[in-house]
Amino acid sequence: MADRQILAQLILAARAPLAEWARLYPGHQAMGYLCSYVPAEMIHAAGFAPVRIRGATSPLRHVDAHLQSFTCALCRSTLDQLLSGQLNALAGAIFAHTCDAMQAQADLWRMNAHGSQFVDIVMQPAHLAAPSARPYLVAELTRFWQRLCDVSGAPPEEDRLRASIALFDETRRLVQTLQDLRHQLSVPDFYAILDAAQTMPREIFNPLLAQLLAELQGGPPERSHDPRPSVFLVGAVLDEPRLLDLIQDLGAQAGGDDLCTGSRHFYGLVGPQGDPIDALASYYLQRPPCPSKYQPTHKPGAHLLQQVREAQAGGVVFVVEKFCEPHAFDYALTLPTLDEAGIPYLLLEMEQTPSLEALRTRLQAFIEML
Repeated sequence: MADRQILAQLILAARAPLAEWARLYPGHQAMGYLCSYVPAEMIHAAGFAPVRIRGATSPLRHVDAHLQSFTCALCRSTLDQLLSGQLNALAGAIFAHTCDAMQAQADLWRMNAHGSQFVDIVMQPAHLAAPSARPYLVAELTRFWQRLCDVSGAPPEEDRLRASIALFDETRRLVQTLQDLRHQLSVPDFYAILDAAQTMPREIFNPLLAQLLAELQGGPPERSHDPRPSVFLVGAVLDEPRLLDLIQDLGAQAGGDDLCTGSRHFYGLVGPQGDPIDALASYYLQRPPCPSKYQPTHKPGAHLLQQVREAQAGGVVFVVEKFCEPHAFDYALTLPTLDEAGIPYLLLEMEQTPSLEALRTRLQAFIEML
């Protein structure tokens, strides 16, 4: 059984509003980011604590004057938080160019940032196998690293960046170990830990997770005898934790996921070898791409099918933000492979304030079928 005190601390960190962040972590200056294509290691090495800015399901009050109603809930909700003053404690926000909506979001943040908040966008290449992709990305990461250090006053030393890469690689190792022990945790608790990893200062999070893993590793070693149906979650951000409660309440488990805010965020390791900026560029170019990137050798359907089989999941639940075109296109590309393999799937389009009863009805029917 997991240590409930550590779990409670991690869940609190995952659910605490960003307005409370400075009080919870005095001595750390938070810098927000909105995508795992933002090099959080560089933010940390420049002297900031990288904190992922997440969407919320609370009513929107200010954003309609800036973004159309057919923009995804993530962009609308996070901008509304900025406009309402909930993110004033952040030193700034970093974006990655993944879609036109996120590009527009970065421009709107520059126009509406609080005080002297820093705003930048990391322009990672869209065609990851293009001959110019690596030199372009190295140049862009070098630019971003230098600008961060100019803002913070930290010297742009390679050793500082290497130390931050080692710290974040340790987080990835710990989360990869947690993946093997997820059967000992409830669905909401597992994803709360992943949320905490993207919210807490890593110097605080890593020892807590290491202690929790030591407790879990003394628990039941087998997962093959779990009678609950298992679903595999796919999508971008999952900012509706009540969906995870529904999966748990309906008697299912989340055997695995490919979510931007889930396991995909912690894929692989950067490694200590060579120049740290080159190592970061290699990491982003070689990891499985998200739907906003093009890699000609990457087959979305085959990649998903392999993950589903490794997770021994009985079906796939696509959790797609409404109006998110990259993930909607990727969803269509994966269906022929799932159909051919006989893997059942369910599409849930998530909105700003989703109907929980509608989600429950559809999930219940799908889980009963499994």
